[in-house]
Amino acid sequence: MTGALERAEAIGERRAAVVRDRVVAVARAVPGVAAEVVGDGVVLSGRGLARRSVTDPRLHDIAGWGR
Repeated sequence: MTGALERAEAIGERRAAVVRDRVVAVARAVPGVAAEVVGDGVVLSGRGLARRSVTDPRLHDIAGWGR
């Protein structure tokens, strides 16, 4: 059972890395948005980012949670 748990954790970590890389790539493609990986998350920054996350379609589903 321990082996299955270790494999599941490894799969989850690889999937999280893929999602983090995708979020950073999409965010960096949007002018005026900076993205960096911090720990196990992604930090986005930019002027008016909160407003832009509502109005800019490129930022609506940046993490792909709807998939």
